[in-house]
Amino acid sequence: MARTKQTAKKCCSGVAKPVKIAGCKRRRTSSGDTTLTSSSPLSSPPSSPIIAETTHPATQNRFCYLCHDGGNTVACSNRVCSRVVCNVCIKILQEIEDKLGSPGISFKCPACHEKDEREMRSKPMPYFAFTRMVEGKSVPACDKPTFIRGPILLLHFIYMGMNSRGSLPWVLNTVLEEYHTASTLHYHEVVFDFGTWDKLCHWETKAQALATEIGKDNFEHKVIFVSVHSEVTRGDLFVGKDEKGEDVAVEPLEFMNYLFFGGLRSLIKKSIIFMLSCGPLVTFHDSISSFKKAIIQLQPAYTVAFGADRFISAVLKSFIIAFGVRVLIQGHALCEVITDLLDVSLELRMHSDTFFFQSKVQTTSGLPLPSSNPLSVIGIRYSWYHNHRHPWGTALPMSCPKCSSVRSWSRSKVGVDSTNTIVRISTCCSPECKYEFFSYPPVGPYEVIKENKSMGWIKRTAI
Repeated sequence: MARTKQTAKKCCSGVAKPVKIAGCKRRRTSSGDTTLTSSSPLSSPPSSPIIAETTHPATQNRFCYLCHDGGNTVACSNRVCSRVVCNVCIKILQEIEDKLGSPGISFKCPACHEKDEREMRSKPMPYFAFTRMVEGKSVPACDKPTFIRGPILLLHFIYMGMNSRGSLPWVLNTVLEEYHTASTLHYHEVVFDFGTWDKLCHWETKAQALATEIGKDNFEHKVIFVSVHSEVTRGDLFVGKDEKGEDVAVEPLEFMNYLFFGGLRSLIKKSIIFMLSCGPLVTFHDSISSFKKAIIQLQPAYTVAFGADRFISAVLKSFIIAFGVRVLIQGHALCEVITDLLDVSLELRMHSDTFFFQSKVQTTSGLPLPSSNPLSVIGIRYSWYHNHRHPWGTALPMSCPKCSSVRSWSRSKVGVDSTNTIVRISTCCSPECKYEFFSYPPVGPYEVIKENKSMGWIKRTAI
């Protein structure tokens, strides 16, 4: 992360005093779409046969140029165009699909349509992908324009003072610009600070204005990023500065209700939220319980958070690029490809555990529960393990606690400790030391997802 001073904060945690805003008292509590799957992290084979072999001359591509994957494909009728488009990226009416491949129907790909607009120097025109000849003239084959892949909304909320240059949402927006136009890709970056009553009133006005600017919720995908500090002793989230200029924080549930005020609240439903904050948010029992209550109230489809004590978001770039390709472009559900995304995120796996929350409707006998809020939250924690570098998802100390030698650990072996608990034992290779470091398996239910013989992911449920 580029910074102007060596002393600038490089992580998303800190110390702040707890506050109550707008008379709200802080309270402590004790407490799917069918998708295609693939063995490859970043691509998958065509999902079904090509519509008509005769529509794909040897000079034309075999993969949809918009998503590089897709379903059934149809070739552009322009002789100098080699593009094909799938029926996942454009909506093909049944009345047209039945006539595809016949000489009376022509297809113009979105790229050729945009080329014609530029050559005519005209305003954006409705896209009629399929045409037919009537009395020597080319006319639309159906009454309604063809819909390309649905619009995407990217929202980035940034805590006041945090650096947003080269941020992850900006990287994702850059990846998607190749596949979308300005009318189908919406990106908004908003700085927030509501640490006092007056600032909260100002934020409510600002949030409502943003909701009005975004307009009607007709987005196929909504991705929300929240860059914020977390309080290291409680897991509360920073909301801003008080009258004395000091950082103040509130519980996650209170924070989310303030941040997503008014019209923004409806946009969060069925969205994907990335919490770019340090690990205290998901470390403390009270904070994670409050956070799950916020998820139940706001009803996002998926929420992702990270467990590193001093989380640095730059390690997520490979993950976010893969997310854009697999989920937003190819159309896979995040819950189906989450481990694929983690597999290609080499820096993330060494830096932080990943917490994945999915909203589910509680059912009984296949029917939703008759309650005011039948939603529940399924929490999963993914920890990368390597038998010798990261046994049981635990990082080995940089230096031996006994002799202080650096990176002196042997290949770990399965053994038992003094209580006969099965552990992995890493031994210091220094001849006069032989210190043993024990790595213990996780507590509670878990599943081992092997990437190969020596490494993979530990999937812990009931988070």
